[in-house]
Amino acid sequence: MLRSAQAASHTARAAAVRAVHTTPAFAAKRRSNRKAELEAQRAAEAEAARKAQEQLRKLKDTKFLNSLVNPKQLFSTTQISQEDAALSSAAMLLQTKPAFSSGATRTADANLRREASSGLFACNIKPAEVKLVTDIAPKAMVGADSRYSLQVMPEMAEKSAHIQADIVRRVVSLDNANSKAIMHYNIGKAVETFGRSEDDSGSPEVQAAVWTVRINNLEDHLRGHNKDHHNRRSYTKLLHKRAKMLKYLKRESLERYYLCLKQLGLTKEMVEGEILQPKRIA
Repeated sequence: MLRSAQAASHTARAAAVRAVHTTPAFAAKRRSNRKAELEAQRAAEAEAARKAQEQLRKLKDTKFLNSLVNPKQLFSTTQISQEDAALSSAAMLLQTKPAFSSGATRTADANLRREASSGLFACNIKPAEVKLVTDIAPKAMVGADSRYSLQVMPEMAEKSAHIQADIVRRVVSLDNANSKAIMHYNIGKAVETFGRSEDDSGSPEVQAAVWTVRINNLEDHLRGHNKDHHNRRSYTKLLHKRAKMLKYLKRESLERYYLCLKQLGLTKEMVEGEILQPKRIA
């Protein structure tokens, strides 16, 4: 009798609790609590991601990384000039403009109108060679042309030399280069910064810096092309190559290793730990 009474009491209490937990008010309260928990969890995750991003930004604020050229920033800050008449005269002098203008020709003309505002030059042109390429060579070309010699038409010769110098300056400017040429320029900066000599392209620091340039370039690409799995695989392979080279540098010289990490904006966890890549690059 006692056991049956206890069982009945337990069943009654369970039924009462079940009745309370299944009421609409209790269900609404439970949903509200769950929603608050999820919001707090998302806020904590967002704050952690923000702190990690801020720490990474401070880590990458190095002299070498700041000296690299970002194609998006370069193209967004480049100004388009309105010197259509001068370019038309230049095309007429050079006899390169056809009688009709196709879409490709119009695009090329628009690219030529882009001013060389950054002061950076592609095609491995060094600062000492800029004046030769953009000033002396065009004047020599005009001087060799009998139609616009200084004796026959001095004003036209001077104007033609100025126009050709401007065209050459825009052609070799990094403002009008494609992403591949910009990456080639950044690789040259890496060799110049980390090389022990002018022709040093094989030391561990140089190779790690070159791979860092390529990694940064792929990161910018993958931010806008999340499903490009081919380049994502190349990105992961470059990360492992750089880590392997830096581990070799650590075995050779601990001082050079930590100096290289600081200049490249890396931590030892990025090199010595397991490299796990997120599915989406923020």
